Amino acid sequence: MNADARIAQLQEKYRTRAPRYTSYPTAPHFRALGDDEARAAAARAGARPLSVYAHIPFCKTLCLYCGCSVEIQGRREVGTPYVDMLLREIDLWVGAGLEGSTCDQLALGGGTPTFLLPSDMARLVHAIDAAFPPTADGERAIEVDPRTVSPETLDQLLDLGFRRLSFGVQDFDEAVLAAVKRPQSYSCVEGHVRHMQQRGLGEINLDLMYGLPGQTTATFGPTLEKVLALGPSRIALFLYAHVPWLKPAQKLLEARIPAPDERTRIFELATRVLTDAGYVPVGMDHFALPDDPLVRAQEAGTLHRNFMGYTTRRGRDMLGVGVSSIGLLGGAYLQSYKPRGPWSEAIAAGRLPTERGHVMTPEDSVRRDIILDLFCNFQTTMATDLARQVLASASARLAPMIEDGLVEVVGDDVRVTATGRGFIRSVCGAFDAFLEADVTARRYSQTA
Repeated sequence: MNADARIAQLQEKYRTRAPRYTSYPTAPHFRALGDDEARAAAARAGARPLSVYAHIPFCKTLCLYCGCSVEIQGRREVGTPYVDMLLREIDLWVGAGLEGSTCDQLALGGGTPTFLLPSDMARLVHAIDAAFPPTADGERAIEVDPRTVSPETLDQLLDLGFRRLSFGVQDFDEAVLAAVKRPQSYSCVEGHVRHMQQRGLGEINLDLMYGLPGQTTATFGPTLEKVLALGPSRIALFLYAHVPWLKPAQKLLEARIPAPDERTRIFELATRVLTDAGYVPVGMDHFALPDDPLVRAQEAGTLHRNFMGYTTRRGRDMLGVGVSSIGLLGGAYLQSYKPRGPWSEAIAAGRLPTERGHVMTPEDSVRRDIILDLFCNFQTTMATDLARQVLASASARLAPMIEDGLVEVVGDDVRVTATGRGFIRSVCGAFDAFLEADVTARRYSQTA
């Protein structure tokens, strides 16, 4: 059997619905939590360096592939009362036990963070800085929709200290973009990228997506050429997550979604083109220039992952503010209400707007470290008796993966092979005590 046939056979065998592991346990397994549990978690966290994530849910239009928590709005002024409530939420967290904490990683996501009026953006960032003063080496990142942002807003982001901008590109093929209702020209993106490069910003991310309707290797090749011409420092290449049971608008895309083997060929093409151009694969779906901190962390085996994505900042508690945001404080995952109404009502009543979450047990923490080590660095060591017990409990699930050459287990060490990296979601699932035995359960998108 040749190599291509072997990979195709493995893809068929391990095609399943498994998480992308930005947390463990993952959000579908959270239970009802409220103000009391959130305050207890904040008190346990205390004053320490934090990662802070603020969710801005607003978008002007709906992109059909979107799986995020968004609210479609035509008027940017709707962001003003939302920021008012964000500021009150931040004050509640400070009063709950986070007073004295600093911020060494700030990220704004959505939705479209740059939907906010400039005055509201400034109010929000200044309030976060006042509550959690930025550390000297702190990171500051924001997601940007190139279709709606202006050069003036980009300049303001630099003035506010943002040094990593992620432009949502997805694709440059006009037919693909039309199919997902996201018209966007190359010249638009190029203009913004060149503007920031002229301002001296080198930390520019481009977010791409494969598996969209109408995509083929023939259509994606020109997109990759245009991406390389822009010279970003990082490229994210996300697999489209088809979850129409959660996002009904995605049903409109079903007829033209590429088959699994075509999706694989697109990813393989991208990997070959980007690595030939000097980019280094990072984790499951990122590429970065050789001197990027993510590459250095991966080489050192210290790459980490949280709700912001891949990061070098391991061991930080994370505060999430805004609707649907998820944080990890004092050993507890805390997720806010998704609808703006209940979120606002809780804050107005002086309650932390936590709706769901999970308080970690010692075993949860061990499984989380194993899964995130494998997902980020493709290797881990079972350094404690509890970790060895977890490895033993995963042995039945790991056995076929070892036989198929995806995983190697030597003593206390577990290593994902080069072949196994393409099946990392399934490998990590072997250590997931919450993952259903019925892998057809519709909680997550398909792995291939």
